[in-house]
Amino acid sequence: MSEQYPPPPPGQPAGSPASARSGMVTGAGVLLIVAGALGVLGGLLLLAGAGAAAGSGVGGLFLVIGILILAIGALEIYAGIQVLGLHERGRIIAIGLAAVGALFSLISIARTPVSSIIGILIDAFIIYALVTYAGEFHA
Repeated sequence: MSEQYPPPPPGQPAGSPASARSGMVTGAGVLLIVAGALGVLGGLLLLAGAGAAAGSGVGGLFLVIGILILAIGALEIYAGIQVLGLHERGRIIAIGLAAVGALFSLISIARTPVSSIIGILIDAFIIYALVTYAGEFHA
């Protein structure tokens, strides 16, 4: 006894699930999670440095910057997970984070040109993937 299935909707290959995620969106989500994990690690290192530099004048600065980087890293991980789940809120957060990241990379390009250019390219890829494949996301 053979079961009959309706044809797939236009633009969707036969046999793929309705909520299939493109490779570009998957790449953007994974890059966000990796960047967030590195940000959390950097934030924790700065917090440890704040403890070591508590007697000097830079301990408070390390603490504030460490907490800020830790929060941004956690937000990037959250956005990456939401992007992989194809949620619209994750896409919006990720585009905003990538735009701010590209701006900061552009500002620091004279000081660290190679890493800044790499950062700009990664952020540009994330923005491109999430804008181009916006139709895959749902509320």
